[in-house]
Amino acid sequence: MQTSGSKASRIVELDALRGLAALAVVAFHYTTHYGNEVGHIGPAPISLAFGNYGVHLFFMISGFVIFMTLEHTRTAMDFVVSRFSRLFPAYWAAILISAAFVYTIGMSAQQVPWRDVAIDFTMIQQILGAEHLDGSYWTLQVELFFYMQMLFWFVLGLLHRIRWIIVAWLVLAVICGLAEKHDIHLSYTARELLIVRHIPYFALGILFYRIRTHPLERRGDIALIGLCLVAIGLAFKPVYLEVAAISTAIFALFAAGLLGGLRWAPFAFLGTISYSLYLLHQAIGFSLIWHLETVGVSASLAALVAAVAVTILATGLTFLVERPAMRAIRRARRRRLDARALRHASQA
Repeated sequence: MQTSGSKASRIVELDALRGLAALAVVAFHYTTHYGNEVGHIGPAPISLAFGNYGVHLFFMISGFVIFMTLEHTRTAMDFVVSRFSRLFPAYWAAILISAAFVYTIGMSAQQVPWRDVAIDFTMIQQILGAEHLDGSYWTLQVELFFYMQMLFWFVLGLLHRIRWIIVAWLVLAVICGLAEKHDIHLSYTARELLIVRHIPYFALGILFYRIRTHPLERRGDIALIGLCLVAIGLAFKPVYLEVAAISTAIFALFAAGLLGGLRWAPFAFLGTISYSLYLLHQAIGFSLIWHLETVGVSASLAALVAAVAVTILATGLTFLVERPAMRAIRRARRRRLDARALRHASQA
């Protein structure tokens, strides 16, 4: 983690962007998606369909953060422990909390087989053929496979060749995208493992990190950003190019230091709880909205109550599970390393 004033403030801005992206996804799920999947009783709340694309901003942020993390990582195990402590304790707790709601006040359609709930603990349930207890979990598998791929390049010592890796990613994304458009079926497993439908967004985040840290090489990175947009335009539906262009514009403002307003405390707090909010919001929110609407609460008020409830739950999960578990796991790792160093010193 960077500690200088300007760099630290930019990290706060990045966290705030993550929080706003999570809030956009919540808004989409509680209005548009719930209406499409379940159907509101009575007049539906205003549709906030744009929030569906908050996940693409997540992917860009992850590209930025993970490349930054690996540049400051000494060993592969340090990275594994860092990511595990960040992701899994909160995720496991979120599954248990979500299941408590789904199997008590939730809809029968939400109640997936318990076998699938157990497989969900792996975070790769989609590729294993199990259903998600919470529909939002699909993005976590994407993130996890991105971490694994970046760790692979780190272990091979090839991160300094990231530009060429990005070019290869883009070529693969275009090939797979064009094949899909022409109904040519490629390997599902390979497509998911290589996250070809999402990798251009991670690449954009990496390139913005490079612009920040390697200003003398920015021309090449800016050219690659343009290439990412071209690849997205060729491989995917037009809406995804629009999303990529808007997300790129947001990141350009961030990289230029023009999003200082995001350091406002409420935005920073939203960024702090963003991961827990994302983990908890859909299954619990849908259960609450359905339950409230069946007893006569309006759709708009039900969505608002659900949003407040999951924000409170996310705050508790963040400060009672996510952060304490992360600190405990990382402290244990440091203690083991210190003990090993001490043994080696005594044997020298």
